[in-house]
Amino acid sequence: MADWKLASGLIVAGLLAGATLTGCSETLPLANLPDITKLPERALSKDDQQKAMNQMIEKGQAQQAEAAKQIDKGK
Repeated sequence: MADWKLASGLIVAGLLAGATLTGCSETLPLANLPDITKLPERALSKDDQQKAMNQMIEKGQAQQAEAAKQIDKGK
């Protein structure tokens, strides 16, 4: 009798865990993959790649500097 209760309890627990994970799958960031139709038609040259990298680095540094200013303002 105890084996039957244990088995049915495990089945119910498994179903509940599966239902919970299924609900979470919709909120995972994998659902927000980039739209490949908006990708550039050509690859960037080495110079264009370097320019893009430099722009990203500058943007990151500017964001860090702005964040530091905001932190200092808050103190």
